Amino acid sequence: MNFSITRREMLAASASLLASASAFGKLQREEVYAYLIATVTGASATLPEGKYIPFEWGFGEISAESEGVKLSWKQSDFSINGPALLRLTSATDVREELILEVRTSVTGKKIADWDMRFAALLQPFELQIPREDLKAVFAEGVTVKMIKGTKPFWFFNANNTSNTAPKSYLPHLLTYEENTKKDTGSPDRWKDRLLSLGSIQTFGWQQGIVWDGLLELSQHATQARNVLMQQLDLYFAQNSLVYCNLNNIKTVKEIHTVESILPFAILAQTNPTHPLLQTAVAFCENHANANGVIADGTGNNRIIKTEECYTVSYPLAVLAKTLNRPELAQLAIQTLMARITLLEKGNSIYQRGTEQGELYFENWGRGVAWYLLGLVKTLAHLPESDEKTVIRTAFQKAAEKVMAYQQPNGLWYCFFHKPETGLETSGTAGIAAAFSYAFQHGLVDKKVKACAVKAENGLLSYLTADGYLTGTAQVNKGGDALQENGFRIISPYTLGFLAHLNMTKQ
Repeated sequence: MNFSITRREMLAASASLLASASAFGKLQREEVYAYLIATVTGASATLPEGKYIPFEWGFGEISAESEGVKLSWKQSDFSINGPALLRLTSATDVREELILEVRTSVTGKKIADWDMRFAALLQPFELQIPREDLKAVFAEGVTVKMIKGTKPFWFFNANNTSNTAPKSYLPHLLTYEENTKKDTGSPDRWKDRLLSLGSIQTFGWQQGIVWDGLLELSQHATQARNVLMQQLDLYFAQNSLVYCNLNNIKTVKEIHTVESILPFAILAQTNPTHPLLQTAVAFCENHANANGVIADGTGNNRIIKTEECYTVSYPLAVLAKTLNRPELAQLAIQTLMARITLLEKGNSIYQRGTEQGELYFENWGRGVAWYLLGLVKTLAHLPESDEKTVIRTAFQKAAEKVMAYQQPNGLWYCFFHKPETGLETSGTAGIAAAFSYAFQHGLVDKKVKACAVKAENGLLSYLTADGYLTGTAQVNKGGDALQENGFRIISPYTLGFLAHLNMTKQ
């Protein structure tokens, strides 16, 4: 991974990735969908000084002060016979409720108020276009205007033909045949998206999940390893690290939170001499207390979260082996043990708590997924010890508790014990990934594998025609209310979970 981080070479890496992933898709299955890329007008934008768009991809802007932007298509494209989904992908991180109004551009017929609340960086949103409105949409185009929100919304756009996002992230209509329902066609169509730039995510836990999935898939698919290395090269360049942070600022060689350590678990397993591994180690050591427990915060304000089971303990266990530093394995163990002790109570697993014992987010599916994945992934890399035996037992007991909450269709509710919070796919996929991984490593019996397979079968109906997983609760920026109200979106990071499930077939 020793190359220059020039714009030209970044483009070359992107083009190579797009070409290789496209070739894989053609070998695996017939495409049953099409991207009708929109022509965008009225979206010219100049970045404020100091701001940065991921990979310098082209972008557009919609603001409360503007009249909106127009999206249009060729009239000849109206020959489509099936559904059409309008998509925009966020090029920024939204920390507020955001609603875009969509109307036909000439007659002004309202199609929908498009809810994009708390949009995450590199997150696609889709809107079903009613069949009766398709003729007008192709004849007039649509105008997309902000009706709720205070800050400019940036989205990826092909206004810079020399450096653009992948098609799945550009403004487009996704079309597919009427008889190609979400639960039909190839059940492995998610691979098209995972093995492409359409799975690139913001640096941190989201990108780490994608890479972790690619790493698992690469054990049986050379193409997956090629894509993984190409994606890693887009972030780790010239023995450095360059990424767009959540404030749209270009960030170099910096780690901001404990949740950003996960990518280094994959980097260590693919490039064990990369100097940034030492940076990750130093960050972890600086966030450990006297007992070796790692957490964000200081003093009495430290928060213990299940995320760190996966984003810290797992990477540290890998780094302990890679760098021959057994003391890092002890940090991984102590970080896990603190969470086992504090966050698992009775039939519940809490996503976070203070070191003083206050607990929050009881039985939140995605929080439980971090817990289970962290335990099992760390176990796979730790040397045998009495502590490892304790952690193994903790995982097995936790798995029994979690399986009891699985619903007949294979999914879990967003909060297990609250059916009113609705079924949720990211937590389901993460839990099933942990169960699948545990079975592969001989930590659980066949009933746990069966639970993972049941979850996988239940998730198939949530796949889009082009392979994204729908039905995920938004990134946790809006507190309990956002997680409990049933709002669901696409989160591309979940593709990494699905790759783990695929391993049950090997």
